[in-house]
Amino acid sequence: MIEKKEAPSNLEVSEEANNQEQNKTTNFIQQLKAEIHANSMNSSANDSVFPINGLPQVILDFALEVSEVYGVPIEFPVMSALCAVSAAARKKFVIDSGKYKNFGQLWVMLVAPPGVGKTEPVAAAFRPLQKLDNASYDDYQVELSRWKVECAEAKQLKTQEPEKPFFKQCLIDDFTPESLYQTMFRNSGSISLYRDELSGWFADFGRYNKNGEISRYLSIFNNAQFCINRKSEEPLQIPEPFLTICGTIQPEVLNIALSSNTLKENGFASRFLYVYPKEVKKQKYSERTPDKLIIDRYEKLITHCYYLSKLENPFTLSAEAKKLFIEYANQTTDLVNSCSNNFVRATYAKMEIQVLRLALIIQIIRGIYDNTEWQQGMITKEAMQYAIKLCDYFNSKILLIDTTNTPTKMNATEAIKTIQKEYGIKNKQAFADAIGLSRQFISKICKE
Repeated sequence: MIEKKEAPSNLEVSEEANNQEQNKTTNFIQQLKAEIHANSMNSSANDSVFPINGLPQVILDFALEVSEVYGVPIEFPVMSALCAVSAAARKKFVIDSGKYKNFGQLWVMLVAPPGVGKTEPVAAAFRPLQKLDNASYDDYQVELSRWKVECAEAKQLKTQEPEKPFFKQCLIDDFTPESLYQTMFRNSGSISLYRDELSGWFADFGRYNKNGEISRYLSIFNNAQFCINRKSEEPLQIPEPFLTICGTIQPEVLNIALSSNTLKENGFASRFLYVYPKEVKKQKYSERTPDKLIIDRYEKLITHCYYLSKLENPFTLSAEAKKLFIEYANQTTDLVNSCSNNFVRATYAKMEIQVLRLALIIQIIRGIYDNTEWQQGMITKEAMQYAIKLCDYFNSKILLIDTTNTPTKMNATEAIKTIQKEYGIKNKQAFADAIGLSRQFISKICKE
């Protein structure tokens, strides 16, 4: 049973653990530099390398360990861990950019073919939260038994029955829309969806409720208050709903899910961050097991976030962070204005929100290990810089999601002009080789 106590703002680390971290970091920095260099040298012009320079050390150590033990791309455990921090922190922290307020809420899909091992990174990241939910469920069962006894006594004495206890949970995976709203209401408007295969979630769309399910998710993403009124039931009003989503999906299944539910057209698909590494392959079996010290340190972080008290004041942007944010927002506006693809435009437009939410999560982790930063209550330049790097990565993956099976009657010239207009053709020789035409022909069409 996990001891339930209010956590201090700063996570205490023993002197021995600090010394171990310092010794490990000295060699790790060199390893990190080499890894980044190798990735940048081997990546193609159209393939963005996932950024890890700027991650808080505890997340970086966890992600490297999981990546190496299970043979998966490092972006899988990184984004799974950031979602787990989001799920643990819930609505305790807010970022105020001056115009907008946001919780650290994330909607993330890990996209990869079947059989490559994408399940374990998510499971490892969310395991501490499952332990917390298990402990809470045990407490709920004890309270429920006590409640039944008290109800029997109240019936005999003809007094009012006590209020029925409820399961205080952090995660949810299989649910109807009605049960989702009930669960959110009972848990202060906060819950997180962790589901290994999100295909099952997509398959349930419209199964229980034909009207309004998708639009409700859209409002939840925006943390917009809603009220559920049902006949013979008390109304449920949920101010500022919070729902973090994290799970895996196969590329082909994702394409079918987005197409069959018109999720690109209605803006739903544009609210996700897609973790979509290039050419993921299953790795050979390794006898290596996770380092317990690293896993324990990560678990302490998640548990600490779970028990932290709600901050009364929102995080604000430092002067340097605000400058970076404004520059990024303007760059995003340019991307939106220069793009005619509605799905891509909508996704670019959401990045202004995504970068704030990511910066908040990064800052929470940084502040837990640095009391000076925590006391300042500001988003640092470093946190904003890394959040921007992450959003640049996600922007580079949008075109992989924007696939379509719709037949076209375009001729070669029209198709090339469309590609040039929508996405740009950076390497004309490689493009010409790929479609079996001459570079001169491609250049001529692009100049017209």
